[in-house]
Amino acid sequence: MDVKNTQIQKGDIVDLTDAGLEEINKYKNDYNDMSAPIPSNKRDWRTKDIANLWIGMIVSIAVYQVASGLLVSGMSWGQALFTVVLGHTIVMGVAIALGHFGTKYGMTYPTLSKIVFGNKGTVFPSLIRAILGIFWFGVQAWIGGQAVYTIIGALYPNWLNMGFTAQFISFIIFWIINVYIAASGSKAVKVLEGISAPILIVLSLIVIIWGLSTADWSLNNLLNVEILKADPKVDFWKLFWPALSAMIAFDGGIALSMPDYTRHCVDQKSQSLGQIISAPIMTFYISFVGMCGTAGGLLAFGDEIWEPAVLVGHFPSVSIRIIFSIFLIMAVLTTNVAGNLIPPVNIAATLTKNKFNYKTVTIGVAILALLARPWDSLSSAYNLIFNVTQLLGALIGPISGIYLVAYLFDYKTEIDVVDTYLTDGGKYFYSKGWNIPVIILFLAMTLLIFAGRFVDSLSWI
Repeated sequence: MDVKNTQIQKGDIVDLTDAGLEEINKYKNDYNDMSAPIPSNKRDWRTKDIANLWIGMIVSIAVYQVASGLLVSGMSWGQALFTVVLGHTIVMGVAIALGHFGTKYGMTYPTLSKIVFGNKGTVFPSLIRAILGIFWFGVQAWIGGQAVYTIIGALYPNWLNMGFTAQFISFIIFWIINVYIAASGSKAVKVLEGISAPILIVLSLIVIIWGLSTADWSLNNLLNVEILKADPKVDFWKLFWPALSAMIAFDGGIALSMPDYTRHCVDQKSQSLGQIISAPIMTFYISFVGMCGTAGGLLAFGDEIWEPAVLVGHFPSVSIRIIFSIFLIMAVLTTNVAGNLIPPVNIAATLTKNKFNYKTVTIGVAILALLARPWDSLSSAYNLIFNVTQLLGALIGPISGIYLVAYLFDYKTEIDVVDTYLTDGGKYFYSKGWNIPVIILFLAMTLLIFAGRFVDSLSWI
């Protein structure tokens, strides 16, 4: 059937017609309530909604730690701010381009993967997305576990003398809380999500005020603390490029998933303007908060503390340690369950063709997070930024590039909606469900990037 009869363009949006749905149902397909495109008359997200989305994702403990980590690695506060904001701004370019697909067609990220890699070839990007989610789930669970460790230590001081054993037990406690909420389908996370962003904003303002108080209420004094100055032994440009790559990789997974959010937008202006306005500004803000906390920690306690949960544990007041640790737990819990655990659980359920119940899959995926050894990833700021995050970037980079080239230049943003849902034919079926050239390109580029990491002669890559 002619594409003109199966889909119709209304401004920035392409809607599937009744004739198009009839055409899909003539063939074997995977069209359902979850995968169906959102029609233009059911869109309600505007600029402020997509901006609020990024505010919620960026105002996080993890972004705070990464910004603080650059200071500990030897950058000045100005160099660190520039690197973090530039990296997140570059990510916006990818997020806006991929978000264009979601807004134009109302379809999901898995649908884009199917279009580019083929119905069966989607296993590759799905696994990468799952790996990213599992890793960040483990890292965030360790951060939340540090807050649990601080609370128990405040109530029972001898707990703090048990070292790593106590930290690991605290991590498992927080891990169990995450798994329970995800596996039970509890609505508690939705309730917490509604208050997590305000809590984080209030906490961040308190950090800035506290940091200023340690510097005699002088911003100049705070910004001139030794840790906020560049380390003369460190070559900024040698530090800058890998740090920039790490910043890009940090939100790369979210950028890949943008169609899942922008499919709700009423037009392209809303999704693009909302992203480019909010992300750099909020990145600047939360990074500055991290710097105030790190500088304040050095002035108040004499230590270079880049982890907020550890910083809270340094306060002598038991009530302050408990209250702020609870806030940190709430903040981490909301982003970790919804943003890091649920996506790989859904992917695992799909790949196993729902042979296991949801609770079993959730527990299995969460156990895999233990293999990521988050305690090692967070052993130092340098390791998290320049080793772990860059490793994740090596996985994200090739897929991001392939999506962009395929959608913008190969298809020129023109997609046949009917063929998108066919599972045994159509222009996106390729070779029995596998887009062989794209898969070969993805594997070759990934191997080349990893070779640059481990083969000295290719280190320039």
